[in-house]
Amino acid sequence: MDPITRYLNRIAYKFPKGYPDMNNKQDILLLEQELSKLGVDVNLNEVSNNDAEEGIEILKKQFGFKDEDFVKQSSITYKLLVPKSERLKVASDINKLDDFDYDPNMKGSSIGGVKFKNAKFLLKPTGGQGRASAGTENEDILENEIKKYIEQGATILIFDGVNKSYTIEGLKGVKGVGYDVAGGKKADVVIEGNTSHPISIKKDNAGFWESSDTRYKSVVNTLSKKIKNGDFAPELTFRPFITSTGYEKEGINVMYDETTDKKVTGVIVTDLPENQEESIIFGSDNAVVVYRSYTPSDFTLEGDVLRVEVSKIIEDMNDVEEFGLEPVLNIRHDSTRAATGGLRATVVPKKLIYKGGDNPTGDKIELSYNEIMS
Repeated sequence: MDPITRYLNRIAYKFPKGYPDMNNKQDILLLEQELSKLGVDVNLNEVSNNDAEEGIEILKKQFGFKDEDFVKQSSITYKLLVPKSERLKVASDINKLDDFDYDPNMKGSSIGGVKFKNAKFLLKPTGGQGRASAGTENEDILENEIKKYIEQGATILIFDGVNKSYTIEGLKGVKGVGYDVAGGKKADVVIEGNTSHPISIKKDNAGFWESSDTRYKSVVNTLSKKIKNGDFAPELTFRPFITSTGYEKEGINVMYDETTDKKVTGVIVTDLPENQEESIIFGSDNAVVVYRSYTPSDFTLEGDVLRVEVSKIIEDMNDVEEFGLEPVLNIRHDSTRAATGGLRATVVPKKLIYKGGDNPTGDKIELSYNEIMS
């Protein structure tokens, strides 16, 4: 054992975690005090800062990163913004550099990050930070265009869909509320007319109704435990998740059918005990769902009437059934969900799961709610 490790082991009991946490100011101060007893006068914050700055300069030189690609989290931790599809390749390439080590289990990023001496660089996707990360750019267009035409005299707004129209009279304003999901709200914008109109915005290619980690938490947790226990084996088992660069991600599993040796891409839960369809689709605020990937050309002002061309309008369950959009619970793999062993609950439209047939498409399996929860 080297002298430094031996020394740290000797003083480890003085630290809450059993070792000096270099992200914790109190731990750094205590370590400096202990070192001063040995006659070593050092500013560890300064050392850590130098490590991060040195790592940034190396990465900029080797890979052409810019200053704006590094987002400071602390003196020794930065986000490194990389195109989502390239993150694993970048991690592998950085790992080849001297003094850089890729850690797929580093907390703070779904694929981990790289260490350089005392510094850490979390690999985060570009375009996934801030407002755009919530998928709100589509409603930004709607909100901005409505405001523009209100200034030009619009007092009536008409959404024109292939199945129906939806009219708002006494048009006064519009407000983005996409971040307000308290109590199960679904609206992305509220349009003010003679009354308030909560509107849920869906892009034309929208793939799911909601991420249901909270709503169906007990179902996911129970399913994960039963798979680990072998309750559904051999048709449904867990295997460790291995990244494309060959790293095993700790605590994350992938569902497999051992009889076919194929990955199970989703567990479709049938016979849910409560009909929660209206809550999932329209929310507690009873939002009208409007499908459209907006462009400015969708908006036309005719006198004081603002017409907005949209794809379809969903106001009730009859509209839902007309387009095959009935909610279906799909529990699938997600490498960011360590608490559930790598499973995530989403509610998706029926037509995307069954494609007009009686069985789910792809390598998915069906389990009833009772099979999971009993």
